[in-house]
Amino acid sequence: MADAVYAQTFDDAADEEPTVETSSDSYTNGTSKVAADRKVIAKFLISNAAAGSIIGKGGATISEFQEQSSARIQLSRNNEFFPGTADRVLSVSGPVNQVLTALHLIVGKVRSEDAVADSLLSRDGKSTQLRLLVPAALCGTLIGKAGATIKSFHEDSHAIIMVSPQDRQPAGVPDRIVKITGELEHIMRAVALILSRLSSNPNYDRFTSERTSYFQHYNPQGNAQAVAGNVSPSASPQKGGSGIPLSPGSRAGESEVTLPVPGNRVGAIIGKGGEVINQLKSVVGVRIRISDREDLVPGTQNRKVTISGPTECVQIAQILINQKISAAGASAQN
Repeated sequence: MADAVYAQTFDDAADEEPTVETSSDSYTNGTSKVAADRKVIAKFLISNAAAGSIIGKGGATISEFQEQSSARIQLSRNNEFFPGTADRVLSVSGPVNQVLTALHLIVGKVRSEDAVADSLLSRDGKSTQLRLLVPAALCGTLIGKAGATIKSFHEDSHAIIMVSPQDRQPAGVPDRIVKITGELEHIMRAVALILSRLSSNPNYDRFTSERTSYFQHYNPQGNAQAVAGNVSPSASPQKGGSGIPLSPGSRAGESEVTLPVPGNRVGAIIGKGGEVINQLKSVVGVRIRISDREDLVPGTQNRKVTISGPTECVQIAQILINQKISAAGASAQN
């Protein structure tokens, strides 16, 4: 998956940020009607104080925003933060225009209150910044080949869009942070472009969820878990181990890769009674074949583990298998 991103310094952002009254329709100009009508899920990081402002007394504010926008708005509990941060997770779901309307209301509310307005400022203290959570498995769709897609979004929206480095991803966390910085209308346009692009991926529903708690995903020891249809990539397939690419699958959008796995580590992939390999097949959505004991990679004692299916699912399965192999190796050394 391409990992190049298009970035500029925060100093390039505008010094002044006027309040803009505009329809959410203007942010989705140029996106397809299909993308505009389908349900999307946008998750953002917000401070605990800002969360209180959004909820309002007795939940009055968040209820009002849901009624005005027709979007569904959820927040993680006040003691549930995104791993590696002290920020809560805000989930807004619905058609793109409803999500953008809700987001406009939310940002306007936070910026109107002096006590929490600074929580939406970038490091330069001048520009507004939103932190969008994007499934790691879909970041390639956002970035594009050699960063072409994310660059085009910057040129269209004039917002600065930066994807967090994959090697800084907390182990077991399925989402990466995308920082979007600039004037509010530029940020809203960028969010519209990003959501429309991500939702066009055929595996979008597989990797997205309205869930705001990451506790069941996050494992500080680095052992990724696949839970309720979401997977937990923590490193690129290339970093997790060496794969031997074979010819693409016969179906469009599919690929196949073969991993050389030491014979004494194959059990970690299979699991007791086939539990691990069956979970990978059903949850990630791939096909996995393990060679016979006599069918080794030439010149080695490694067996062949072949993964096939949708390209992004294959990449995720490769990550998880490499993590299982690494964990088995660490256990053997202890």
